[in-house]
Amino acid sequence: MLEELKQFAYDLLWTWQPRIEALFRSLDPELWKSTRENPVLLLSQLGEEGVRGALERPEVQRAFEEAQAAYREYYERHPRFMDAQAPLGIAYFSLEFGLSECLPIYSGGLGVLAGDHLKATSDLGLPLVAVGLLYKQGFGRQDIDQGGRQFEVYSENRGSDLPVNKVEGVEVEAPIGQRNVRIAVWRAQVGRVPLFLLDTDLEANPQDLRGITDRLYVPEPDRRLRQEIVLGIGGVRVLRALGLDSGVFHLNEGHSFLCALERIRELRASRQMTLEEARLVARAGIVFTTHTPIAAGSDYFDAGLVWDLLGPYLAQVGISFDRFMDLGRQRPGDPRERFCTTYAALRLADQSVGVSRLHGAVSRRIWKDAWRGLPEAQVPIGAVTNGVHMPTWVAPEIATLLSRFVGPDWWDLDPADGRWHAVYEIPPGELWNVHCELKRRLLELTKERAETPHELDLNALTIGFGRRFAPYKRANLLLRDRPRLAKLLRSSKRPVQILFAGKSHPADQPGKDIVAGVVGLAREEPRVMFLKDYDIVLARHLVKGADVWLNNPRRFLEASGTSGMKAGANGGLNVSVLDGWWDEAYRPELGWAIPSAATLDRQDVDDLAEAEGLYRLLEREVVPAFYDRDENGIPRRWAEMMKASIRHVVTQFSARQMVIDYFNAAYRSCARRVEHLHLLLD
Repeated sequence: MLEELKQFAYDLLWTWQPRIEALFRSLDPELWKSTRENPVLLLSQLGEEGVRGALERPEVQRAFEEAQAAYREYYERHPRFMDAQAPLGIAYFSLEFGLSECLPIYSGGLGVLAGDHLKATSDLGLPLVAVGLLYKQGFGRQDIDQGGRQFEVYSENRGSDLPVNKVEGVEVEAPIGQRNVRIAVWRAQVGRVPLFLLDTDLEANPQDLRGITDRLYVPEPDRRLRQEIVLGIGGVRVLRALGLDSGVFHLNEGHSFLCALERIRELRASRQMTLEEARLVARAGIVFTTHTPIAAGSDYFDAGLVWDLLGPYLAQVGISFDRFMDLGRQRPGDPRERFCTTYAALRLADQSVGVSRLHGAVSRRIWKDAWRGLPEAQVPIGAVTNGVHMPTWVAPEIATLLSRFVGPDWWDLDPADGRWHAVYEIPPGELWNVHCELKRRLLELTKERAETPHELDLNALTIGFGRRFAPYKRANLLLRDRPRLAKLLRSSKRPVQILFAGKSHPADQPGKDIVAGVVGLAREEPRVMFLKDYDIVLARHLVKGADVWLNNPRRFLEASGTSGMKAGANGGLNVSVLDGWWDEAYRPELGWAIPSAATLDRQDVDDLAEAEGLYRLLEREVVPAFYDRDENGIPRRWAEMMKASIRHVVTQFSARQMVIDYFNAAYRSCARRVEHLHLLLD
């Protein structure tokens, strides 16, 4: 049993199989919580005697049998791509992965999206491996000082305490200027998908190189470029050292653009290709996803820094320094321009996509100069709309309803499957009772996470806002008219309460100012709370328990916005600007659209006018709909909207559908082109 428990602990399948997670919780509920839901640390702290003692309890024995059944059922199931003409192996590169709170190698939405991509790929049986970095300190946890300002707390992660295993006997080197950095490899198992995490904290490295993988999103360009060298160049070399012959490389953002250059180098070295031949073959297998809706969101590096850190390596590749710099310039040949990773990735990739239809259009406008002279409508940047991994983010109680009414394989059904219509047969009272229980758990958690705890009302309309506190996301839009907001909050008959959660980047002072403003409001208003240290654990409660999910970015600046998908899949109703995913998802029966006059051609945003539109929506539509109850106290119209939201979001905006779209739009075609080019050149 002990060995089987360890097997469960080191397979992150437990993060989306509630029966396996329930086993760990049953061993010691308090210890499970105090270890931040870390099964490896839980088993270590219990010790063999403690585990054996727990396994003698009948409820733990039942949980163990349930976990065994869940594990067996998952791996005995035959996913759809197992017998398909699957592409050459796919390698997925990302600077962050959000899989579980106990593996702190993520910052926010980009990482959680990457984690969901791996989970859905495992469910589908696609032959994919992933590459990232194992951070010693991660992104930093959020705390709030007496003045209401955010500060960061960093703690060191030990590999032995994490659900990862050292890959013994495998180390590679990557070039850092005239030197080489040694890179060790750890493996996290995400169901059927291996995730290889690179680590430079080795005694063989000098101190400045040991620290490359210390923290995620370091602000210094020198340290950032070193990380990107380790991820891109080191990542490809790790795959080769492991004997993995991936032909398709998916770059999740521009941080791993050097992966494409290393592909060119290895093709030239192994197959005696010219630079142009190697570039064509390497390019044929590169898929690039851009997530940023503004050019300033990319990484930029001065020519001197690029020369210092990459000059000798470029000579090995056989590409001149000027030609390489031009790959990353808006205006090739302009020596005053810095190197931009997004321009480089776009020019090195065969398939480039944005993360929603609207973001694809925005990206074609922002990055059109990568194809100078080409009309904007013909710029080859498509779109694969992000999705969320439904088995991870849909509450088990909602999943139970879907299993009963739709089918036990609801999470694996195509959107057009007729069984989905049965969602509308769920009794409104039963759905509402489930939602109220999820909301009760959320309010319980606020007592632990609130910066200033208040007693909240289970029956009050509860708005959730959880995201990074970047200025363009406008967490403070509702604070524009404080008297009007106070009237909503303090209503005796139809009160509203708001839960804010989110971190600012450590170097983003305007974002920290917004945090301070929201914290100040929460200290004054008993129906407003700021929940500290927004992480996966808190996010799971917030998206499951909020009545309304608020998202009010400046239009065209939110590339996707997956948190709204997670709320919508649990029956939370979105109130959002028509940006990112909501621009293609919105319909009146699912939620509300905050009015905005911004268009793609005239993107100026009037914050005051949009705040007015938001207040008007809440006052005239959202609040009255929530408090419109039948004789049993059920908000029937609201419950029907919840069902429509679940039906539409779970089917159309799942990570499963996203991965299938990547397969159809990019992976399969890239694999075929690589094969054809290899045959031609052979």
